[in-house]
Amino acid sequence: MFEVVIRNHSPIKWEWQLHDHDGNVLLRGLEKTRAAAKYKGERALFQLLLIRPTSDQPDRPG
Repeated sequence: MFEVVIRNHSPIKWEWQLHDHDGNVLLRGLEKTRAAAKYKGERALFQLLLIRPTSDQPDRPG
């Protein structure tokens, strides 16, 4: 399971972080607004899910 975390980094910066199921930070970034940080974090999660194979899926034949 992955998690996107948004936090206020400074008065004018918002940080987004993408964590894996162990709590390790996979990706992070800084944005000027909370909305932009939320968008970028969720976009990173979506892109990761597009390219990352999951162990839950059965192997495809040949």
